[in-house]
Amino acid sequence: MDHNRVKYEPTNQEDLLATSTLARSSINQLNSIVKRQTHSLNRQRTRTPALTSTRDSTLSSDLSLKITGDVGVAAGVTFAVSPFIVAIDKAVVQKAAGTHTISRSIVQSMTNMVRNPLSFVKSPTFLMMWGVYGATYMTANCCKTFIEHRGGIGDNQTKLSPTSDSSRAKFGVFVGTTAVNSAASMMKDKFYATKFGASSAPAKVPLITYGLWGLRDCMVIGSSFILPDIVSGVVEKEFDVKKATALQISQFICPLATQAVVTPVQLLGLDFYNRPLARAMDRFQFQCTNFLSIFAARILRIAPAYSIGGIGNTYFRNKWRDYLLRREALQERSMYENTSPSYCTA
Repeated sequence: MDHNRVKYEPTNQEDLLATSTLARSSINQLNSIVKRQTHSLNRQRTRTPALTSTRDSTLSSDLSLKITGDVGVAAGVTFAVSPFIVAIDKAVVQKAAGTHTISRSIVQSMTNMVRNPLSFVKSPTFLMMWGVYGATYMTANCCKTFIEHRGGIGDNQTKLSPTSDSSRAKFGVFVGTTAVNSAASMMKDKFYATKFGASSAPAKVPLITYGLWGLRDCMVIGSSFILPDIVSGVVEKEFDVKKATALQISQFICPLATQAVVTPVQLLGLDFYNRPLARAMDRFQFQCTNFLSIFAARILRIAPAYSIGGIGNTYFRNKWRDYLLRREALQERSMYENTSPSYCTA
């Protein structure tokens, strides 16, 4: 037997009971601390994706603020690009009427903008153009936000509805945006045709011109807001580029490429307005004579309106949504820290 080892034993039953109670209390306190720390770490992990902007933007819960951003971004982007569109639209109308060349009309318009910027911004020519594109972008943004908020479409695959529901949602965006754009564009086109068209043209716009302009608007809206989402998937797969890059490429190219089809429709509508009694052969010769110059002018017009404008709209819309996500995450963290019970670790 080792006589150097000291054996400690309780002196009586009460000391044994006190020691056991103290041990159980210490173990319970330690378990409570571990549970609280584990709960805190789990909540922290759920917040990390939002703070690093890896969550889908459709997860933001504040619909009113998302709509506010959609409207603000649309108004700002279209205000910036509208002056260029005014110059091109006016030039196309004057070229079709035979009163100006494309270059002469654009130079005159840009000179007037630089000399009298305030008067230009207040003019009906600018305000109607800004109204058309502002309303178009606002409608497209808000329709997409409403559908995404309901889980109809989005990038988060866990929230996607079946393909048929997604297709119906996108078709709804197309119909709503086209309806607003066509109504606003026809009022603007009538104003431009009567103000800058041929002096001998009738005051009343024929129905066939309205029909052709409506067809033009359907093609423009489809190529600007619907087609890029479809083409970007092909670009991403075939050229092995990032999704955001593929979408930017599609948003820039699709509206421009469509102008090869849109230009003859636009020209025919203007020709029916300026020359309602012209023969079919005369209209064909008019198309051949003016196609290249009007096509080039429409490329210059669509580039700021839907290519550059579309990229800018998507960029600032995503930035706003990213801000909302960070704001919500910080609010949730602050709320949790304020309501979490304090405890002692000693």
